Amino acid sequence: MAISSITANEFLVAQPKNSEQPDYYIIHPARYSHLLYAEGSGFGVPEHFGNPKWARMGARRTDQIIIDFGNQFSAYREFGNEAISEIINEKKLGIYKISIAHLAKQKQKWLLRRLKYILDSDYYCYSLTKSAVDKALSLFSEFVSEHNCKGNVRNTINDLLILSTAIDREKKFLTNDNLLNRFAAEYYKAPAYKDENQLLIDFSEKQVEKRENRESKGYINNGWSYALRNNRASPET
Repeated sequence: MAISSITANEFLVAQPKNSEQPDYYIIHPARYSHLLYAEGSGFGVPEHFGNPKWARMGARRTDQIIIDFGNQFSAYREFGNEAISEIINEKKLGIYKISIAHLAKQKQKWLLRRLKYILDSDYYCYSLTKSAVDKALSLFSEFVSEHNCKGNVRNTINDLLILSTAIDREKKFLTNDNLLNRFAAEYYKAPAYKDENQLLIDFSEKQVEKRENRESKGYINNGWSYALRNNRASPET
């Protein structure tokens, strides 16, 4: 089974839903690759990693995506998508321990239990790609042209980035049955199967129609733009 990096970050509460700032930054393993050798032989967290002042500068130690909606919506920023994907896929638990070392001990234990659940379940984690972000913004542009965007816009963007990852990777997507997800299934003409309050959308089907003509870059007409920063891997992988 697989999850998106946005789903993983939400599960690990890297940024509380009602906050504009991360609770902690998930450090990119590429920034501290020298510590990975120690991880397999009695890995311990160096003392300065637990300093809250040091932790507050964590944005420089991980990857991030920034979406600018102009004056229409508040800017969106998400940290550590590539970082958490590598931590999960390569089971680099020690780097995650460094990332949360400044938090209260009980919270560290709680977060580690959640990450270990993901690792023990053998989930594969897909990070965001440029293609997925393009799809998410195109869907959002179409959605807000027909519907009012209510509540926390950040939550809506997260939902679209998760959904667009499934589209981009051509995967089946199990989600809540709501207006946004039904809109996406209809837009892509993807088979959708409802079971009580859940919706299974099959983006792996060959007959899924990709609307390349206006879907790929339509959001640019709204003056929206985005940037991926500090990514080690190619943003298309």
